[in-house]
Amino acid sequence: MMDAVRIVAELRACASRAGLTGLTIGPARPLEEAARRLRERVAKGFAGHYGLTEGSEERFCRPDTLLPGAKSVICCALSYLRPSEPPAPPPGGLSGVIARFARGRDYHLVMREKLSVVEARLKELVPGCATRILCDTGPLMDRAAALASGLAWAGKNACVFTGEAGSWVVLGEIVTDVELPFDEPSPDHRCGSCELCLAACPTGAIVSPFEIDLNRCISHLTQMSGIIPRELRPLMGTMIYGCDICQEVCPQNAAAVPGDPSDFEPGPVPAFPDLIRLLEMTQAEFETSLKRGSPGWIGRNRLRRNACVALGNIGDPSAVPALLNALHDPSTVVRAHAAWALGRIGDPRGLQILQKRLTREPDPDVLEEIRVALG
Repeated sequence: MMDAVRIVAELRACASRAGLTGLTIGPARPLEEAARRLRERVAKGFAGHYGLTEGSEERFCRPDTLLPGAKSVICCALSYLRPSEPPAPPPGGLSGVIARFARGRDYHLVMREKLSVVEARLKELVPGCATRILCDTGPLMDRAAALASGLAWAGKNACVFTGEAGSWVVLGEIVTDVELPFDEPSPDHRCGSCELCLAACPTGAIVSPFEIDLNRCISHLTQMSGIIPRELRPLMGTMIYGCDICQEVCPQNAAAVPGDPSDFEPGPVPAFPDLIRLLEMTQAEFETSLKRGSPGWIGRNRLRRNACVALGNIGDPSAVPALLNALHDPSTVVRAHAAWALGRIGDPRGLQILQKRLTREPDPDVLEEIRVALG
């Protein structure tokens, strides 16, 4: 077998040819610091709606349990930053915003394709070796693995930053039973005294440097199931899936080098979807469009719920007919947020129909939204 140092050099060259931003090696042993921080987040109630409980660190911080005989974790990054990408939709329309990582092709598929190229090269170099690919879908904290391997360093916004690409990256790993030389872990941070991200977060989700309360994070709010807390909806703006605010204000990202746009194009997810079309989207239309992209996993009704919130925040009366139709939707979540949006817009037509719905709406959560909307 080729010596381990040469194997890593070959893998790095392969990763570069595949368009990956970087490749580093970390140990397949418990991520103790990440586990400690995860326990703290759970204890403080900052873990959001992901079902994290005491002991979750055993599932998310143990790469050694993901593959029999695991010795190394090959960590990779891929830039999703496109050149000359507009940060906001054109003014005057009823458009929502999809975070940059979720536009175009599903990043899970793109990253897995590239990791598969590196995996195949490793198996050429070490015949018979065992591997397992992970990309935001397996029981491993991608960011913790990236930090432990020196691939990236942590910012105060809890994003991880790589060299040229800044924090505009998705992460993936290959766990293997091949013993490879490890890279040095990353330094704590390079933010200095800057706290622009803390000041810019509309909901105050960055409660302190490096600490996020997911219950207030806009990205998490767009993805969670059920009813979005009413007091946070006005702060979400027109975000439909994800949020980029804390990355856009970061000086570390000012000189970030874009990746290859062809990696994610063409794809089913537009940057600025039409909100009325999204709200009125049928299941069949969803199956052939957004479901095939990164936001697809949250389902059609959560995206339509988010469209209602965005329309309420825009406040344009031209959205009232579509929102009135949504009051009859089979989904209670869609009906609830449509009622809220109609209250925000305050158009007399909408308020009149809401008044009538008080005696016809069977769901208590929707009824509460109607009452609040009517004041």
